[in-house]
Amino acid sequence: VYKSCWDSGCYDVDLLAAFDDAIRDGVHILSLSLGAQSPQGDYFNDAISIGSFHAANRGVLVVSSAGNEGNPGSATNLAPWMLTVAASSTDRDFTSDIILGNGANITVIQSFSNHAFMRLDK
Repeated sequence: VYKSCWDSGCYDVDLLAAFDDAIRDGVHILSLSLGAQSPQGDYFNDAISIGSFHAANRGVLVVSSAGNEGNPGSATNLAPWMLTVAASSTDRDFTSDIILGNGANITVIQSFSNHAFMRLDK
């Protein structure tokens, strides 16, 4: 674990030091759950973009959240050398047929409302 943020905030010097320490320690993957409140426009002045570039250049996969705050539909940490991930919600349900080894066919519905599969044939 590389601590780079404090109660008073995250500072570029600490972020870059954490990247340097991780690279020097030989990590294979860096997972970041931090970022700016609005999309960065300039990779040359963004500590996460700079640090992740140096890590990626040394073979380290940098995985980062698309943002924890900001306007709906906005994303941060978009440098092309980073793997940026996000979660969202949807108001759709999807059905699928599960065919068991004995040939029985069960239709299930997957709702993205944090519920498990529900059988439709009961």
